Amino acid sequence: MPLVIDLQRPRILIAEDNYLIAEEVGELVRGCGYAVAGAAPSLESGMALIAKDAVDGAVLDIDLAGTPSFPMCRALSARGVPFLFLSGYSPNTVVPEEFRKTIHLSKPLAPAALESALRNLVGWAPASGEKPVEPTFANAVLDSLNSVAKVALAASLERVQLRHGDVLDVPGRAVDHIYFPIEGLISMFAGTAATRIEVASIGCDGMTAPGVLLGDTVSPGHTMVQVSGSAWRIRTRTLQRLAEGDASLRRHFLHQVSVALRQLADTASYSGRATIVERLARWLLQATYRLGNRRLGLTHDVLADILGVRRPSITTGLQALEGRHLIRSTRRAIVVLDPAGLAELARR
Repeated sequence: MPLVIDLQRPRILIAEDNYLIAEEVGELVRGCGYAVAGAAPSLESGMALIAKDAVDGAVLDIDLAGTPSFPMCRALSARGVPFLFLSGYSPNTVVPEEFRKTIHLSKPLAPAALESALRNLVGWAPASGEKPVEPTFANAVLDSLNSVAKVALAASLERVQLRHGDVLDVPGRAVDHIYFPIEGLISMFAGTAATRIEVASIGCDGMTAPGVLLGDTVSPGHTMVQVSGSAWRIRTRTLQRLAEGDASLRRHFLHQVSVALRQLADTASYSGRATIVERLARWLLQATYRLGNRRLGLTHDVLADILGVRRPSITTGLQALEGRHLIRSTRRAIVVLDPAGLAELARR
């Protein structure tokens, strides 16, 4: 799904494997009037962001979890994107000759030094009095905001990669970030690891943890990425602060609480009266719509975890759907052949 976000602000990529430092740098970058294009904790995620997103500049740690960030430097240079180093290493001992003239800031970071370096790197951010262009986010919750709310929220959002198996929230722990998927699929589970069942599936039409707007900042269950993709995320306390200062923004996100409760009630009601085959048909149909793709990279074990049933039941259910020519199933992927047929079966 295409993504366009243009606030007339240079977009800065941050590559840093220390979460707290990445958060600090992100806040400083936004405070200087720039937008954060994304935060990459590893060379792999950084290269993915460079390949996929429009980036105007970058702040790079030299060492990313034991791997030098120099391939990112070369990728950025090939695209004509300027960058600087923020590192505890000396540039005279570890930086290749080709990057010796790159701006190098030392840790701990001095905010004034970063602001000056960014201005030299990518120019001044637009003055606060300039009228920004309304952004679009490729997420239905964010795109349905009014123009003023979009602009107010955009400066605090960062785009991150979602990888299959990533755990975003853990039961009993504080919800640090809210995620708005662009591509990919996220599951919210209730119950223990041994008995859990999916209670909500979130794609580009939704958001995680809407309950934080009611002050409920402790996760009731696991939130896990089922299909890789990307998402916008915002710190929980930042979203709460923005909502407290903007009544329309608060109403918008409180409406998402209502949407989530209705979906939860519908799922519980349907699961209590439908067969496993019908539940499977319904889930595959909804996943197809949320992903915009008929090919779902899901294993039988993942589907069993989602529906809270034994793996043999999933295998039997998929065979039944395949026998009706509604899907084609392999060990690691399911292709939906007839969405209308799945919908008809799920409505029974």
